[in-house]
Amino acid sequence: MTGIRRGLLLLTVAVATVLGLTISPAQAAFTARAATTVDASTLTVAPVTNPSTAGTRCSTSYYYDRWSGNVYGTRTLHARVSWNASTTTRGVTGYQLTAVFRDGSTYPLATVGPGTTSLTQDVDGSYADQGVRVRITTLTSYGWTSTPAQTGPVTC
Repeated sequence: MTGIRRGLLLLTVAVATVLGLTISPAQAAFTARAATTVDASTLTVAPVTNPSTAGTRCSTSYYYDRWSGNVYGTRTLHARVSWNASTTTRGVTGYQLTAVFRDGSTYPLATVGPGTTSLTQDVDGSYADQGVRVRITTLTSYGWTSTPAQTGPVTC
């Protein structure tokens, strides 16, 4: 009996398939066309140019400790870093300045606005002997950054 059922089911499916292929619903075709152009240019973020430590200097202040009778001196590094702004015209939001030590470790110094092209900070004079360099990275509103530019060692 299952063989008969199987045969009837197969016959029903075959007839439905043939009828479905020959009796087709309304057909539609799209003939309207539209054209557009796509700009696929590559955007790059230009780094700052001419990073410099010109104008950096050291000063020593002396003071007399009347209790011990000794004269002490403290050295201050008046560090100045300057650069030419990035030539990128789209979305520059500023610059990140980072101190880079000889061993490769880093320390964030400041984030400045897009119109700023120099920074001056007074720090302990011992940094003048450590070969610290300053890395300057261009920041953008869309999250891209430039290849960082780096100064020579900050010394007196």
